Amino acid sequence: PSSKNVVARIFSQREPECESRACDYAPAIEPNTGNTRVSGRRYLAHWLDSTIFVVLFLILVVLAGSVLPEGDASDALFVAVLVLGFTVGQVAYYVLTQRRHGRTPGKRLAGIRVVDRRGNVPTTAALVKRTIPLLIEYFYVIAWIGMMTSPFRQRLGDRWADTYVIADGPRR
Repeated sequence: PSSKNVVARIFSQREPECESRACDYAPAIEPNTGNTRVSGRRYLAHWLDSTIFVVLFLILVVLAGSVLPEGDASDALFVAVLVLGFTVGQVAYYVLTQRRHGRTPGKRLAGIRVVDRRGNVPTTAALVKRTIPLLIEYFYVIAWIGMMTSPFRQRLGDRWADTYVIADGPRR
C-alpha cells in the first residue's frame, strides 16, 4: 500500500475503548468543569515536557552536525534539520507519548491526562489537531488566554480537537 493510504488509514481508525484492551490508567472519566481545572499542573507538565524535548532536540542537532560534511549544501540541510526537528519533532513527541495512555511524561508526573469527550484516550488525529496549535501557543501566553476563557480550561488546540485535560483518576 502507498504511504498516503497508510497515513489515511491510521488517522481514520477509531481507537478501541479502554475496556477492550489492557489499560494501566483509570477508567474513562468524562470531563467536567471540576476535573478540568488543572491549569497549574498543565504548566508544570508543559515545562517538564519542554525540557525533555529540548534535550532530545539538542541530541538530534549534535548528531546532525557531526554527520553532515562541511559546505553550503550541508548548512542548508542543517537548517532544514533544525526547522523540521523543532516543528515535526515536537508534534511527533506529543502525539506519540500521548497515543497509548493520554499522557506525556510531564503529564504523568503532574497527574493529568488528555481525554476525548467520553473520557477515553483521543484518536491519533485528535492528538495531532490538539498539538499543531501548540507550535504557536508554545510560550503558553496564548494557551493561558484560551484556557481562562473556556469553562473546561481548554487551549485552542483542545477546542479544535474536542479534547480535554483532566486530573488523572486513581489507578486500578
